[in-house]
Amino acid sequence: MRLDSTSLKKVGIAAALILGSVSLAAAQGPNPADLAGKTAEQAFKNIQVLKGIPADQVFPTMRFIRDSLGGVSCQFCHAGDDRASDEKPTKQMARKMIAMELAINKSTFEGRAEVTCYTCHRGSTDPVGTPVIPEGATATAAPANQKAPELPTVDQILAKYVAALGGEQALRKVTSRVETGTADVPGGGPAGGRGTQGPMEFDSKAPNLNVLVLPAGNGTATQGFDGNVAWAADNRGHVTQATGIDLDRAKRASDFYEPLDMKQEYDRLVVRGIEKVNGHDAYRLAGTPKGDSRERLYFDTQSGLLVRRIVVNATPLGNDPTQTDYGDYRDAGDGVKVPFLVETSTYTQKTTLHVQKVQDNVQIDSGKFNRPAAKAEPAAGGQ
Repeated sequence: MRLDSTSLKKVGIAAALILGSVSLAAAQGPNPADLAGKTAEQAFKNIQVLKGIPADQVFPTMRFIRDSLGGVSCQFCHAGDDRASDEKPTKQMARKMIAMELAINKSTFEGRAEVTCYTCHRGSTDPVGTPVIPEGATATAAPANQKAPELPTVDQILAKYVAALGGEQALRKVTSRVETGTADVPGGGPAGGRGTQGPMEFDSKAPNLNVLVLPAGNGTATQGFDGNVAWAADNRGHVTQATGIDLDRAKRASDFYEPLDMKQEYDRLVVRGIEKVNGHDAYRLAGTPKGDSRERLYFDTQSGLLVRRIVVNATPLGNDPTQTDYGDYRDAGDGVKVPFLVETSTYTQKTTLHVQKVQDNVQIDSGKFNRPAAKAEPAAGGQ
């Protein structure tokens, strides 16, 4: 949910989607709060090769496998809704591959997840063992005696970012924001399946409140942060609550004035170089929040604006990245720039938010951000 009265509010939306990749998906299964303190085999049936991992790592691990194989559905390995069934040969093979990975990493890399599903699969269900020569392949030598460009400091990059957004004074004048527009949300199944398009709304309020509403099937999915609890509700009224690292990320992201406080989010923040982002040069910063995995932040070298953020969900089988791109920055009307285009992507899925209207300093009832009550489950045999 990374919010702030600046254009980062949009970063806010993007970060909300990062959490959403965990919490909204988790709304399809057990509540993460019910998994706290349990191992995989204590919370799920028929766990064989992932024994001992935290129960709340099972779904992120399954998503990492999905992405590594190009977006396969759960049914690629599982028989219908019976996740404990060993009926399908692909599940048996998956267990062998996981055991192989774990053994290689234990014996060769001191247990670090250096060899992963993606190492061989590269987005395909059938790994290719023979190198493929690309069309028109040529070798290009690096220019001799090329001098590396001088890089600005972290403080200089962040100061330029704040100035590009409108400056600290303008940012602090905004205490609430409502953003409305449309969203393209991926569906389930292979490579995301058939997605959903519809209206979206993102409301945020200082110091750390936010709620995001997205289209989902025949209804809407909602997620928010009320200052203490990060929650998500799917289109059936099933409500879940974030725990662990997801809750920590939501707390960090809740800072309404995050661009002003960005440096304090990280134990260490360093400039790593210049890379191309959507055809433009950008400074790449690497930062590690306390107790979390390293993030990458990209700031346009000319405009100074944040144009990309990459966070990683670490799983026992490998790191699963989520990338958020911010574009079409515009003045929202109070001298503060906001990205009107936000694209959040995993390896196989992409959510796009198109902001059409931004309203600053509007009255928002704080109760709007509270975790909703879950709807009662239908009685057995009911329709």
